[in-house]
Amino acid sequence: MKISKYIQISLICAMSLTCACSLDEYNPSGISTDQEWSTPSGFEKKINDCYFDLIRIIYGQAEDTYLLVAEGGTDIWQDAVAGGANGGWSQILRYEGFGATTGMLSEGYAGFYSVVNSCNAAIAYASKVSGISQDNIEALVAEAHFIRAHALFNIVEHWGGKYLPTTPTTAPLSSLPCSKVNEFYDIILQDLEFAIEKLPVAQSVRGHVTRAAAYHLYAKACLSYASYTDGMGYSDAITPSQSNELIRKAQKAADYLIDNAQSLGVKLYDNVLDVFAEKNNKMNDEALFIVCHSSITAYNPRGNYFNRVWKHTEAYSANTSGIYLDGIVASYATEINGFTVPKLAKGNCTMQPSKFMLDLYTDNDTRYEAFFKDTYYVNKPTESDGFVYVWTKADADRFNLSDARVGNPAYNINLGDTAIYLSRKPFTQSEREACRYAVYNIDDNYANPSEPLRFFPSLKKADTPELYAGSNANKPYSSADCIVYRLGETYLLSAEAAWRLGDNQKAAVRINELRNRACRNHDHSLDIPPGSIDVDFILDEYARELIGEWTRWSTLKRFRALEERIAKANPQITAFNKDIHYLRPVPLAEIQSIDNPNEYQNPGY
Repeated sequence: MKISKYIQISLICAMSLTCACSLDEYNPSGISTDQEWSTPSGFEKKINDCYFDLIRIIYGQAEDTYLLVAEGGTDIWQDAVAGGANGGWSQILRYEGFGATTGMLSEGYAGFYSVVNSCNAAIAYASKVSGISQDNIEALVAEAHFIRAHALFNIVEHWGGKYLPTTPTTAPLSSLPCSKVNEFYDIILQDLEFAIEKLPVAQSVRGHVTRAAAYHLYAKACLSYASYTDGMGYSDAITPSQSNELIRKAQKAADYLIDNAQSLGVKLYDNVLDVFAEKNNKMNDEALFIVCHSSITAYNPRGNYFNRVWKHTEAYSANTSGIYLDGIVASYATEINGFTVPKLAKGNCTMQPSKFMLDLYTDNDTRYEAFFKDTYYVNKPTESDGFVYVWTKADADRFNLSDARVGNPAYNINLGDTAIYLSRKPFTQSEREACRYAVYNIDDNYANPSEPLRFFPSLKKADTPELYAGSNANKPYSSADCIVYRLGETYLLSAEAAWRLGDNQKAAVRINELRNRACRNHDHSLDIPPGSIDVDFILDEYARELIGEWTRWSTLKRFRALEERIAKANPQITAFNKDIHYLRPVPLAEIQSIDNPNEYQNPGY
């Protein structure tokens, strides 16, 4: 008899959490586990378990591969490694060699099932707790209901109708029954309705979920379930009237959150530059659901192994095939020889925005400068006086610049000054030669759109240098929190629901609120009329606002637009198959460890 690998892992994790995570949970009186979790303090620990693998595996402290699963293989991301030579990363980004053996899928699959099992245990114990008021019990268990809904939503949208446990897994499973997509959404929506009613508006512990998040995820789940009129995957097709009712529920939930944001403890920032500003990472007014990381090792599930999600979209990797200069180096220093310099950490350079993505921003749209990094600074002197970088031939050649600058004092760059600038507006060769620093035209990076180079703007939404951690900038971590859901997306969900219901006027109002806050002078010059709103415009706007926020693949799936958008925007992807790739493959280790692999694996893998 085979045993399910990942459900077994979640069982082991749940048992280890239940028994004793730390010394302060040891009870010398010999009190039973059942009794322990039935006490007020024990039940609070059980609720805390629900967050554990969100931090430990999915959003930050493992290899951060779920960002790739949630965003890769779409219109807005391309493989930054030439020829698809980056293993599972390339496979997901290109769909080439993509299947059950693609190891990058395992963290999300295993992590979410472990989260579900922890939530099921917390929900099961809620009826056994004594010594605390029923209202407090319901407020606590509402957190477990929300987190379970979040985990199940991610499972069903990526892997389809798979195993659907609603009670704690207490014994190994030799086979995994499949539940239909409809059954998943029945539980998801019930969980969220409970969370909307019972969650508090504010929490004393940062990162614990609040009522605002439940309204948001309810709207998102309703819109996603409404798309199953085609019976995609292992689902029963819902009727058009059922779909419309779900869309109306989505709109009602999104609008309630937007219209009551202040009383629910959130707000839309007036300026988009503030949304991911470093100063706002640890206290973000727009965030609805965050996953916390700490600079205090003892607070992190993996100890001295912090958030690394930002690294995959960072272009600087100390690799001479891309953004590199003898005058820049991975360093946490903020002052060198009396000069102020910015911190620079080495990234992984695995995912880069497509040219289509970057072109979505007009000059007047400040989301580009809010979300992307296109400038690097000298932080390593190469002259004996210790103050300047002097051009070398290798560096000049890398940026296609003449040898006239090599060793020429007129082109020396002081510490802290611009070293490399990636320009959206093309510079002529003579204009490039006139600059002391290296100017690289972004257009040139995408001269071959199927195999772009490695001179691309880095997504900086999760890149917070003030919160870099670890002692080595070449192997950096960050204590930055991950903002999983935020109010900006709620506006787009409201707009999408209105558009689907034929109300382009309302859709335009919601979209224009986001566009005007991104508008350089907030003068409404980015506003769009109702007649301009169609499926492509909405998907473009989702990309402009939410790139890198774990949404793109599932958004395109909801619109059934993966093949059209890939064909339109990402020439690197030639292997996408709409009959297969609207579902992710179940990891091979799971398939090999159960007795019903053919039933459980998704078609085509």
